[in-house]
Amino acid sequence: MSDDPNGPDRNAADRLRILEFQVDQLRRELERLERRHAEAIYSVAWHFAAPVRAIERAIRKLVAKPTASGSPVQVEAPPVPAATAPAPARRLLIDVTAIVAHDDRTGIQRVVRQVMRALYAETGLGVKPIAVRLHEGALWTCESYVAAETGRAKTSDDAKLAIETGDRLLMLDNSWKDFAAFGPVFAQVRQKGGAIVSCIYDLIPQLYKGASVGDVPQVHLAWLRAALLESDAIIAISRTVAEELCAFVDERRLPHRANLRVGWFHCGSDIAPAGAGDASAAVRNAFAGPTPTFLLVGTLEPRKGHQVALAAFDEVWRGGTQARLVFVGRRGWHVDAVIDDIAAHPEFGRRLFWFEQANDADLAWSYDHCAAALAPSYAEGFGLPIAEAAWRNKPALCSDIPVFREIGGEGALYFRVNDAHALATLVGDFLAGRAIADPTRVTRPTWREAALRIVHVILRDEWMRALP
Repeated sequence: MSDDPNGPDRNAADRLRILEFQVDQLRRELERLERRHAEAIYSVAWHFAAPVRAIERAIRKLVAKPTASGSPVQVEAPPVPAATAPAPARRLLIDVTAIVAHDDRTGIQRVVRQVMRALYAETGLGVKPIAVRLHEGALWTCESYVAAETGRAKTSDDAKLAIETGDRLLMLDNSWKDFAAFGPVFAQVRQKGGAIVSCIYDLIPQLYKGASVGDVPQVHLAWLRAALLESDAIIAISRTVAEELCAFVDERRLPHRANLRVGWFHCGSDIAPAGAGDASAAVRNAFAGPTPTFLLVGTLEPRKGHQVALAAFDEVWRGGTQARLVFVGRRGWHVDAVIDDIAAHPEFGRRLFWFEQANDADLAWSYDHCAAALAPSYAEGFGLPIAEAAWRNKPALCSDIPVFREIGGEGALYFRVNDAHALATLVGDFLAGRAIADPTRVTRPTWREAALRIVHVILRDEWMRALP
């Protein structure tokens, strides 16, 4: 096998390891479901509820929509001609439709919230930022939401917004299921000499379908196809994602708007400053004392590597090393078996902790008091915990994937993806001082810098590439 860390043999081996991990993870989930199913069948409650389940099945059958057999039909569309050069921009319209309707506190909505706040706090942008939402086929202002998020005084009620010459519409929020509804707005923007810029957070639903749930891959692909045709430009949250997008479009020969520009920015890393609110007593206790504590921040979902981290620390603990492992993140999907492992672990509550509900003060405390952050994911769009840890001057131990190399650079420590033994070895080397990280060499922009980068790319046309 080649020694080149970025060579084809290495990439193929990593892909195989990821596939093996996905198969094993799904096997464990199925085994758990079988156990729960068997327990339910032989329980008294199962038999008492049988009539209710029969009624429920009948209702579902009546209201179920017919589904087409086979794979979804892929509708191919010809490339849309590029419009003439847009007029000079005076306003940047920022789509916040989904987050205004309901803030699920997802990673995407964290970006939306922070970028919007940063743009409203800035002066001398060269454009006026306006948060907008789609309502009945038109854009409306979001005065109440902006006031609540920025602390600014509300100066007017929400109102329908007229599109003006040169407006740039930044589709920053998650519009996967609602993108088509923006069609009339897109047409108005172009009629006024403006441009549509869509934000892409990752290609995980296409490149790693095993990491997704339900119909997410199909929904995401439908959105991507529409965004490629409707957008004048697409901006990604990392150069890695921008390059993956270009390669994906080339390989699949996906139709797109002629001269579609592709660029990128980096997410901000600054969270609540030290002392900004009190962390919960439970969080403070998890980090109390001299025992080094390792922190893994992120939703519990298969690609995030919680199972890898837990297996690694089992090895660390068996070796007699005193260390703690803290998970901070809400429950995701396809991780019930992992959650069972956490809850039933003999170290749970002693050297293993999981905080499903944590605010920014809890997160800041966790970063400030950890020995290092862990990032064992096998697929990401950015790698925010690496940057957030570096912002607090804490090192990160990361799986060796391209986007983590982009963010962590020479300042982070790396181990082979999905290799629990490799992570355990790195933890031991780190604690012994044999492996040293330098957080000052990690990419760690502020959210202000992230927002300014977006504006800079859009207004100055500093895109990475234009697709022919």
